[in-house]
Amino acid sequence: MNRKGKGKGTVLSLLIAMPVLTVLLALLGAKLILSEVIPEGAMQWCVCGITGLVAFILCLYCSLRIPQKKFLWGLVTAGAYCCLLLLSNLLFFGIGYGSIPSVALSIFAGGILGSLLGAGKRRKFA
Repeated sequence: MNRKGKGKGTVLSLLIAMPVLTVLLALLGAKLILSEVIPEGAMQWCVCGITGLVAFILCLYCSLRIPQKKFLWGLVTAGAYCCLLLLSNLLFFGIGYGSIPSVALSIFAGGILGSLLGAGKRRKFA
């Protein structure tokens, strides 16, 4: 089976999924904060959780779709998400994140976990 063409549309779908997933989970976090399920002081933890979860989903998807060097491409996806997130925040809002190391750490932790999970060898039973 030729898997050469499987990763062609992956980059475009990842570029579309990055802001969509981030905005959807941020809206969910805002709803939970407004309904007082999450205290307002825990906003930084919410941001780290959202970015880590999005990075996990994106890197898992990327490493499942790319035919070779899955872990490397998963980490590249996490790095691209981190750069795009920080640059878009600076571009659209004019200010950077308050704590870049904690956001970057959560992105790369989720990215490594998703890449390792997606890059694992699969056994064929039949």
